[in-house]
Amino acid sequence: MATSTPNTPAPAAYALVPAASPSDEGGIGLNGLVRMLRRRRRIFLFTAVAVTLVAGLRAIYLRINTPVFLGGFSLLISDPINESGGASGEAGAGTGAIGSVARNVSRNDVPTLIRVLESPAVLEPVLSELVSRFPDQPIPQVDVSLVSADANQGSPILTSGVLSVQARGGSPELVRETLELTEQAYLNWALQQRREKLTEGVKFLDKQAPDLQARSAELQGELERFRTDNNVLAPEAEAASVRGQAETLRQSLENQLAERRRLQQVRADVAAGRLTARSFSSTAGDGGGGDNSGSGTSVTLDVPNQPMLSELNRLDAEIAAARSIYTANSPFLRNLLSARDQLQPALQRKELEAVDATLQQLNGSIAALNSQIGGTDARFRSQPPLLRQYEALQNKLVIAQNNLASYQSTRDQFQLEIAQNNVPWKVISPTAVNPNPVAPLLGQGLLQGLLLGVVAGGGAALVRDRLDHVFHSAGEVRDELKVPLLGHVPYISFFEGVRRDKRFLLKDLDAQQTGMAGYQRFTYQEAFRNLYTSLRFMNSDRTVKSVAVSSSVPSEGKSLLIVLLAKTLSELGKTVLLVDADLRQPQVHHRLGLNNLSGLSNLLTEQQTDWRSMLQTVPDHPNWQVITAGRRVPDPPRLLSSERMGHLVKEIADTSTFDLILYDTPPTLGLADASLLAENLDGILLVVGLNKVDRQLPAQAVERIRAAGAPLLGVVTNSRIATGDRTNIYGYSRYGYESYSNGAQALDPGPAYDYYSTNGVDRSRAPKGLAALVPNRANLRRWKKGIGSWLD
Repeated sequence: MATSTPNTPAPAAYALVPAASPSDEGGIGLNGLVRMLRRRRRIFLFTAVAVTLVAGLRAIYLRINTPVFLGGFSLLISDPINESGGASGEAGAGTGAIGSVARNVSRNDVPTLIRVLESPAVLEPVLSELVSRFPDQPIPQVDVSLVSADANQGSPILTSGVLSVQARGGSPELVRETLELTEQAYLNWALQQRREKLTEGVKFLDKQAPDLQARSAELQGELERFRTDNNVLAPEAEAASVRGQAETLRQSLENQLAERRRLQQVRADVAAGRLTARSFSSTAGDGGGGDNSGSGTSVTLDVPNQPMLSELNRLDAEIAAARSIYTANSPFLRNLLSARDQLQPALQRKELEAVDATLQQLNGSIAALNSQIGGTDARFRSQPPLLRQYEALQNKLVIAQNNLASYQSTRDQFQLEIAQNNVPWKVISPTAVNPNPVAPLLGQGLLQGLLLGVVAGGGAALVRDRLDHVFHSAGEVRDELKVPLLGHVPYISFFEGVRRDKRFLLKDLDAQQTGMAGYQRFTYQEAFRNLYTSLRFMNSDRTVKSVAVSSSVPSEGKSLLIVLLAKTLSELGKTVLLVDADLRQPQVHHRLGLNNLSGLSNLLTEQQTDWRSMLQTVPDHPNWQVITAGRRVPDPPRLLSSERMGHLVKEIADTSTFDLILYDTPPTLGLADASLLAENLDGILLVVGLNKVDRQLPAQAVERIRAAGAPLLGVVTNSRIATGDRTNIYGYSRYGYESYSNGAQALDPGPAYDYYSTNGVDRSRAPKGLAALVPNRANLRRWKKGIGSWLD
């Protein structure tokens, strides 16, 4: 069903900017994606199957014509730049720093080595040989990678590494030949690199030899001059000897100091009158120099006039005996005491002279020892600097001699390694080639094709849906809006351009009784009968009597739909009142050929006007009456929401004259008229134009109606263009039809007519036979339209 061409602009009074929907702002979402794929399932499946089929055929073609064979071998490597293999590695371990420098040891990482092995510098002989042997075949690609060993096994392979070398080619023979040549090239390259490094090491050692020898000789001369200048052979041994002499002299000094203290005690006793001393001798330092300076000397104390001392001792004994016999005044005792007193002073003087002489000798010896100790200490203090210089020279000489010995050993070792000709790398897994192609894999190709097909199908469906973002079927409207679908009006070609031409003569429609036009009339009549049936059974408590009809935006066929609904019900014998409540752009009077001099606006603005005086009966339809919109008013929402409008709606509904009262209202989005009016009615019907309006706008209209508190009864879909879809919610095309106009006239669609298969075009005009297969402009347009309709 249609009212205007798609290019007809909407009237200025209905201009609006749709609000952005959540899906437009936040993306398509998972649910939206599922619904989109269901809507576009044909183009999705067609694209997915086509891409998968092409990918599968391509994989089969490549498998047959360009198979890829894989082979490889494994190398146990020790970097020829950094290490040497076999016995040379063991001998080289003792060459020291000279060997390390001569070998030019530097740790190159394995990735760098792999890049070198894959470079033309190493593989050039292989490529040349393959080109000469297989001139017409592409050269296989050689890939080198490091095999990672299991760390839990503690394998020593981790220190040097295992390289896996693989080649891919078009035939097993070519791959095997490539790997064998590559294996030999790698072994030769490793050996060549080892020889070059050893030869460069020998040259380096030959350049360093004169310097090492000259350095050793120079250090030996310096050591010889040091010994001559300092009159020393072994400073460390001589320092120990001086240290021992100093300790010996200090011990002798301690002994003589002890003897002097003893003599001083003897002299004190003699001076006190205790003449009991006897002759004695002691050993002390002699005070002389030379090697025997530390030996002891004998110090002798001789008591002079020994007979006088013996006489003194005798007198003391007799005096002691006399005191026990005689009294103190005894002449005998006094004679003895007088004799002792005369003898004792002389003897005391002589003993003091002997002790003083001995002390003088001992003091001289002590002074000599102190002098010797001072000289020895001075000699010892001069030893550490000499020892330090000596050790520095000795260490330099040892290092120079070790370097010279290392040079000689390293040079001999390098010469031996060059002569041995040992290959540092080892093939641990020989060349093996898989006899079966490894690529392309049919399963993998089909899986990739399937995944690519799904993605391509989804992309094609998404692009198609974005380029054609409208509803295409009543089921889509029902599923997306979640609102009861009360009816569906199919496409009727007769109504094309009605709004644009402002035409609709009922007599012209009633005249279409036979052929295709008659069938179309039956189609829309049956659709509106079902719509009325849905309205009757919507509410079991009370009958739905007053209903507003609106749409989201203009040009969805709202006014034409309400006219055809009223006409169909009137033909069924129902009394219908149609009220044009679209006070902005009224259309009903154009559709029915009625005057619009007075109408609803007059009822709302003029107090004394009776609504019955505004009724106009549609010609030839006595059960159908109309109240037109009337003159234009400046503020339609104020009038439609007024108390007078509420009373008017209630008064009309309370009458038993009409079975159904229909109100034609402006579109819902951008205008409040429909929602304000519907508050006083039993409900509102929302018309959704298929293949016309953006699918987000009806959802916004539903939210707008619900937010205003108006009762939404459901939606009615209106097909705007012919789609060629045979599916129909009523299933007319499966049965024979008998329809009666005004209860009497039968409609015969004709034996060869099928509206749904011809999209409203007489099949007799379509080309037949081979003419339908000629790729001319008309057929191309027809094919394009048919394919597009089928995919949609």
